[in-house]
Amino acid sequence: MNAALEIRANRLAWAGLIPFMGSAVLGAVGLWSELLLPIFLVYSAVILSFLGGIHWGLVMARKLDQPERALLLCMLPSLVGWIAVALLPELYALVVLAAAYLLWLNYDLSKVPEPWYERLRKPITFVVAGSHFIWFTVVITALRTLPAS
Repeated sequence: MNAALEIRANRLAWAGLIPFMGSAVLGAVGLWSELLLPIFLVYSAVILSFLGGIHWGLVMARKLDQPERALLLCMLPSLVGWIAVALLPELYALVVLAAAYLLWLNYDLSKVPEPWYERLRKPITFVVAGSHFIWFTVVITALRTLPAS
């Protein structure tokens, strides 16, 4: 990848963190938490799906060994994201999504040995996981401060 394209990819990737970080910060200070958490979870699932789609593209470009296996595995982020958002309580969904990002990072970097991609993915994934941790803290704090019934 040429330098100009790498810079563009970095800028777009970091801009994609705005919904993660913005909603986490607003939720942490108690602004619109009930509205923003479901939006955050859906955005997280969509972006996780996108990460699986990268491997679909690599298969199409004939850049991955065992393309049949890669196509099956690249569906996992979409399925995990959907299950987390559609079927799990919010607190569990946050944990599952954060874990999925970290686990997929490991798989991703084992299949895409491009130095620029690793430089891009690692810090961004850690920010994404951190935003899930912030939301987890917001939710668990809210649950602990509910009046006993």
